[in-house]
Amino acid sequence: MGKVKSALFLTLVTIMILGLTFMSAVSFDYGGYLGFRSFLVSTQKDALIGNDLTFDKDAEGEYVTTGTGSSYVGGGYSVVYYPDGVLSRDAYEDELEARRAALEAASEEDKEEAQKAVTEYEEGYAKKGSLYFKIGTYDEEDADKQGVATKGDTLTVDEKFEAAFQAAVSQIKTRVRELGYKNSRVDVRDDYSVEIFLPALKNASAQAAVFSSLGQVGEFDLRYGGENAEDAEGIVFAEGEDIHDYVKSAYYVSNGGSPSVAIRFTKAGREAVKAWTADASGSTYVYFYVGDSPIIPLRADQQIDQSTLYVSGSYTAPQAKAVALAINTALNGEATDLNFSVGEVYSQRAQFGSLALTLLYAACGILAVAILAFFFIRYHRLGFVFLYAFLILTLLMIVLIWGIPFLYLGIETFLAVLFGMVLLSVSNIAVFEAVRKEYAQGKTMGTCVKNGYKKCFWGIFDAHIVLALISFVTFFIALGELATFAFTLGIATVLSGLITLAVGRFHWACMMSFAKDKGKFCNFKREELEDE
Repeated sequence: MGKVKSALFLTLVTIMILGLTFMSAVSFDYGGYLGFRSFLVSTQKDALIGNDLTFDKDAEGEYVTTGTGSSYVGGGYSVVYYPDGVLSRDAYEDELEARRAALEAASEEDKEEAQKAVTEYEEGYAKKGSLYFKIGTYDEEDADKQGVATKGDTLTVDEKFEAAFQAAVSQIKTRVRELGYKNSRVDVRDDYSVEIFLPALKNASAQAAVFSSLGQVGEFDLRYGGENAEDAEGIVFAEGEDIHDYVKSAYYVSNGGSPSVAIRFTKAGREAVKAWTADASGSTYVYFYVGDSPIIPLRADQQIDQSTLYVSGSYTAPQAKAVALAINTALNGEATDLNFSVGEVYSQRAQFGSLALTLLYAACGILAVAILAFFFIRYHRLGFVFLYAFLILTLLMIVLIWGIPFLYLGIETFLAVLFGMVLLSVSNIAVFEAVRKEYAQGKTMGTCVKNGYKKCFWGIFDAHIVLALISFVTFFIALGELATFAFTLGIATVLSGLITLAVGRFHWACMMSFAKDKGKFCNFKREELEDE
């Protein structure tokens, strides 16, 4: 290849490498809610791994994160939700203690009423396990008196409450699963409370908002009115109509770089919202309800006439996703009229320590420096051929881990990438040493490179194919972390083979066109022949 073409090709490859390096490592804002988040920042982190962010308590005793770093900080939070009619032991005892304190402080004329309040409360709940259930049937019209269990020889949970609870749990599990955070989970505790664990987000307020949306269950409704949501009017359905005749679905979208909730209306829904906001002047609201509370209170400054409405505001991406999932599961999931309240909140530190992510980056850096040092010492300027191959492999792995939804930066993916680096190094050493032996026999460099690759081709090809097949087969039959490791290793193996046998050879040809002494360029020497 000529020098001009070689220079042009190497320049383009260098620009590509620099561009991918910038996109992988640098984040920046450029006004308003617009900004670019690097591949490493926007890639989900394993909740078991921490980085340079740490947990501390603020003046009110709430857990916050300090320091700078990625979007995901390792560790996480658990929130326990209790359905209406079910109390934790602490909540029950706190309320009972408050009523008893009111009884002690009551005047003589108020003691009878205060005592009645204590008695009704004690008799109105029954204990089962660590939970307290309100006595009564679930389908009573008066919500204040509505119970969830019958007290007889044993405590029997109302069947309608049981069905409503299971429907609510199904909604929550769907939301958490589709939110897509590694190591997130939903557990039913003591049969009738729900615990959600999510990785800790860097933005503490976003974390609270996400939990709030995930736990907001119930039926979806659309209302309109003034600033007081409780007085908002709902849709008057015609016979045979329901909310599905007005709203199709909701989903998350990055609208112009701003995280948004997109709500799709039917023709009837679009006309209804258009009529509600016909005289909008900033005091008109459209409320999107899930359960008893609005999940989106939308103030209309002008008439809304859209088949798809994009609601952004101050959402972060996790918030917008959680709100969209809450609406969609309430709209299209199994119907439930149950509501949940937040009970306990727990902070869980990263199991591998707050600096684990930083240490993993350091380990990758140390290995990279050691490998590159070996190549430059052993092969001199030929080390640049390997440097380009190494950077291309590393950057492509970062892009793929970022782009493939179920991959994340965890222990498994780090190990797979490290293995890919070692595999690439061993393959290139095999090729370089084969070419070195050919050159020592007095052949031209072009012939040596051709023969060296020819001798190594099938060995390298077979090794990579076998390892890739084993990795992908393991991915399909394994679960959890092993499946993630196997899939990542399979990708790294395929890239290692392609880069070694094709990309690296082309780079070698380009760089050699600039070398006057090709043997010195590669640190190759001829064998010395003795005169007989």
